[in-house]
Amino acid sequence: MNDQAASLRKLKQMVDQSSSPTQEGGESFLSQIMRPSPFSATALVIPDIPGVQFPPVTSWISGIMQHSPRACFWDQAGMIEKNSIPKTQIRLRYPVPVRIESGLTPLTILPQQEEFLDMPQKTESEKIHFLQHLTRSLKNSSEVWISIGAKELMANSAILHATDAVCVMVPPHPDAILRCYEVVKNIHLSGYFSPVGLLDFSPTNHAPGENLSIRIKNVAKQFLALDLVAAGMVLSNCAYIPPENEAGLRGRISSIETGSRDFLYCLSENLIYLLPGMF
Repeated sequence: MNDQAASLRKLKQMVDQSSSPTQEGGESFLSQIMRPSPFSATALVIPDIPGVQFPPVTSWISGIMQHSPRACFWDQAGMIEKNSIPKTQIRLRYPVPVRIESGLTPLTILPQQEEFLDMPQKTESEKIHFLQHLTRSLKNSSEVWISIGAKELMANSAILHATDAVCVMVPPHPDAILRCYEVVKNIHLSGYFSPVGLLDFSPTNHAPGENLSIRIKNVAKQFLALDLVAAGMVLSNCAYIPPENEAGLRGRISSIETGSRDFLYCLSENLIYLLPGMF
């Protein structure tokens, strides 16, 4: 019995040590991050419009990611019901990527990281431990799309300002022009200079020229001198249709030089060395 108890104590000690925050310093950690990042990163921003419901994200996100088997959707906004995401057999501190069936190809999902919003108040070692988890989770992705609610843009500014592009979801709603313009304005005034696109959600039988994104683009051009780009359209039957007459947001993302993609480093630096007013 004594030997068994000693073995259990030793096993527990090993588990505690392996799961405890790393003692590595911020500068040392940053120096080891992959640069450039092996993937492009796009923030998918959901406007705050009461009563608006979007089609289930798992039914159309693969289309906008061109059904890439290595693309990953980080659902930081919690668009996917937790009960619909398969659970791992082992209890882990942070949720890890899972694969689900979605359309033509399986979809990789990184579930909502609920502890992320508390990261600014964490110690440096706890931040590094979390960032190591993110790096392991995302490093094999070809591209990453990250959902962020408009209400939590400030709280998620470390993510936002590390991305290569932003895509704002535009629902068929009377308040969509004003609300989506407010989102674009807030992102622009925060100092974000990467491409900002608009993704229309429309009825299946929509008529040409009805896209609300065209009017939002005109307002942004007039009052912000900002050129927004089209990201395409999601119909009510969940089919994704890319822009017809322009390369659009995907084209802008694809044209970003590989060496300029630095999501993992920028996010880590933003969290470890918090800038005044970022949170």
